[in-house]
Amino acid sequence: MTFPWTRTNRRLAAAYSAADIARLTGLTRGRVSQLRTGGESDALPEPDAPDSTATRPLWRGDTVARWCARTGRRLPPRTASWLLPGPDGPHLRRESQQTLQLRQEDLPDNPDLRRPPIDVHVARYTAPGGSGPSVWLATVLAPGEMRRLLGWPPKWPHGSPLDDLVHAILADVEPDHRADTDLLGTLVLLPTIAEPEYDSLSGDVRVLDLYHADADDRAADALHGCLRQRRPSHASLRDLAQALGHRLPWWPPGCATPALVSSWAPDSPQQPEHVPPPLAEAQAFLRRCESAATELEGTLRDSVLELGRYRWNRATSGWRGDIFPDHGALPKDCDAAIWQAAVEFNLPPAPATSSDFDEGLEWVMDNAPSQRLARDALHTFGDPGSAGTVLIDTNRLPLQVRDAFTDHVTPAGPVGSYRAQRVLDALDAHPGAAAGSALGTWPALAGPAWCATAPGTGLVALHVPRVMPAPSLAAGAPLEVVLLRAEPVGGYGQSAPVVGFVITDQDRVLLLPGQGRPVDLAAAIEHAVWHPEMPTPLTGLARSSNEPLVAAVDALVETGPRVTPWEQLTALVGTHPRDGDCFRCCGAVAAAADGQPKEEIWGSA
Repeated sequence: MTFPWTRTNRRLAAAYSAADIARLTGLTRGRVSQLRTGGESDALPEPDAPDSTATRPLWRGDTVARWCARTGRRLPPRTASWLLPGPDGPHLRRESQQTLQLRQEDLPDNPDLRRPPIDVHVARYTAPGGSGPSVWLATVLAPGEMRRLLGWPPKWPHGSPLDDLVHAILADVEPDHRADTDLLGTLVLLPTIAEPEYDSLSGDVRVLDLYHADADDRAADALHGCLRQRRPSHASLRDLAQALGHRLPWWPPGCATPALVSSWAPDSPQQPEHVPPPLAEAQAFLRRCESAATELEGTLRDSVLELGRYRWNRATSGWRGDIFPDHGALPKDCDAAIWQAAVEFNLPPAPATSSDFDEGLEWVMDNAPSQRLARDALHTFGDPGSAGTVLIDTNRLPLQVRDAFTDHVTPAGPVGSYRAQRVLDALDAHPGAAAGSALGTWPALAGPAWCATAPGTGLVALHVPRVMPAPSLAAGAPLEVVLLRAEPVGGYGQSAPVVGFVITDQDRVLLLPGQGRPVDLAAAIEHAVWHPEMPTPLTGLARSSNEPLVAAVDALVETGPRVTPWEQLTALVGTHPRDGDCFRCCGAVAAAADGQPKEEIWGSA
């Protein structure tokens, strides 16, 4: 079997005969025969090639290479560099380490072609005396992962991140011109990943021999071809670990941080870390909840504490090993003679949780002392009182609805509400918004009433509630509806959502409890008709299958904002499905009644 990382026509042969070994080592045929039969310390191993026979013994190529390395004899050409000092001979030693940052020098005009920098820690191992080929152990630091080096992103100085890494490593290497090989050393990419996975990473290690040609840009294309397609065998990795003098470090997902990697020492006792780096955000969220709860009392205090504990328990479940394989432990199919866990963790016991955090989540959205706490709560659990934030141009609205935002918005002073901050952020992100956005409220009867206006423009940002109040003396009965597409908010290519306003017979304006595509708004209309005063569960609310209703909503959106009788749409809704068939709402409501986690119901806003 050939060594797979060889990049030359002079490869290690698949099998060697006694005559081949004699030519390779310079020994006579008679001496080779003696080494086969004698009991000497440097005796040849038993023939092990598949086609070997008693009359014509054959040895596998890697067997011959290991025998040559062990006995100090001439090695086959282009043999892996970690065999040069010999697996049983003097070990390589860790000579130096450095952290390299690989980045695109000339950023392409197209943002889709731009890549973030890749930080790589490189430890160099050499033979005693510093002569001969080296071994470089390379670790891609978090939050990246080793696979980022194996793609073909354009516009890198030397063609790819891997080529940049090779040039950086070989920049200070002085070739030994007295050596009978142009092999400079071996690059070993240790496996690192950004997110937890439930499988072994040992198969992802990549090994690549580097030659003089790699230092002067003459073999760039060959680097990727060998590294992407081929992996070393377990026998080769055992040889590598033996030559290095220590097992290879296995980094739990997301844990190859600059601080941990640079301070790691081979086979030295590791001080247990309390929190894996991927859990840092969940731990910070828990501590913010605990800090906020110190100023609260009663059930609200307990609910805010439960908010932090529930997220912490979910985040740490994969690192405890009680249900799933432990992310921080060496995978079972990793050979412990080759790999060692580079860092250990000592997580505190998981606190008991009840998933009863509705009251605390509602309080956090409008009263949290930390905007970071509210933002993280929104990202994890969603907002129970808001379906999202939209930006509309009131100049496009019919007069009946426009008056709600031109004549009835009440200015608001500085507040700590995260819902208020979200409407300000949505307005500030629009290129047409003038400086000096003003925060206010409008007389909505349900859901958060925060809005933001831009002086001199008709732009208004506001929250979309999850509930539309039932007809009452205060609100009046729904009489008319206006559907329109909101202004784009967010990144390039993100479509603007559709939103709906309902005008009552008391001249009040309500927002439909939903946003998105016409099929989503049709589902929100169905829910508002079938379940007034019930929150709209966005996660459990499937897109409407009522084709006439969806077609009517789509037509009203595409033809521009206009006043339409409410009854024209609600007549298309039809009767409520049987309880067992109401997947759009009853399933989510039943989940809430069963005490399931609320983020499964509300979704992420």
